[in-house]
Amino acid sequence: MTQRLWLGLAVVYACTAVVQLYLLASTGAVWAGTLTAVGFAAALLCVLAAWKSSDRKRDDTREIDSPRS
Repeated sequence: MTQRLWLGLAVVYACTAVVQLYLLASTGAVWAGTLTAVGFAAALLCVLAAWKSSDRKRDDTREIDSPRS
């Protein structure tokens, strides 16, 4: 569940960054370029958090399924 939330947030940030990129291209506003970079960086960090949460979930599952000595 946590992985889906992170991926959803990454999509939101990426879409916002694309809109800012359009504003940068159409108006040449410097602030739009800054927000584009920040949006793409935030999306990347959310994808990394989703990937990390999926690894943690798999590790937890292995621990439960492994036989105890």
